[in-house]
Amino acid sequence: MPLQHNSTIPSELLRQLVPLLAPNSHILDLACGSGRNGLWLESQGFSVTYLDKNNEALAGIVEKNHQAKIIEADLESNTPYQLAESAYDAIIVFRYLHRPLMQKLVKALKPGGILVYETFTHQQATIGRPKNPNFLLQDNELPRTFPMLTTHLHQQHFYQQAYIAQYIGIN
Repeated sequence: MPLQHNSTIPSELLRQLVPLLAPNSHILDLACGSGRNGLWLESQGFSVTYLDKNNEALAGIVEKNHQAKIIEADLESNTPYQLAESAYDAIIVFRYLHRPLMQKLVKALKPGGILVYETFTHQQATIGRPKNPNFLLQDNELPRTFPMLTTHLHQQHFYQQAYIAQYIGIN
């Protein structure tokens, strides 16, 4: 039986990422929320930058790690935060979807960088939230959105009581 979604347990998808990363990799945890995934990656020895618009969530990360690299920014405003190009060895995105940002993620990866994406598919609307199609992926949308990346993993399934797509692409 799959684990229940928990705000302190990192995504299982990260276990597939770790062997692909060099020891000193710099990772962006985008729309990080409470930082559960980034904090776990830091515990594995990686350098993580946390980006979110919620300053309370970011403050909670700093409480757990006083040295945390934090970016408080709104990615969806009229003048959204601009990601630096070729800045990250990996970018992780969990349970967040803002399509105008997708191509900027690729540009923010270093050559050989890895994008890890996990979010809800359109089927999620049949069982709960989110229901807004702007926040739900269509079938095979992630590999179609990132044709310039080499797909390492792509799956869509019912996982931890949600319909999600999981994707790992290599620049």
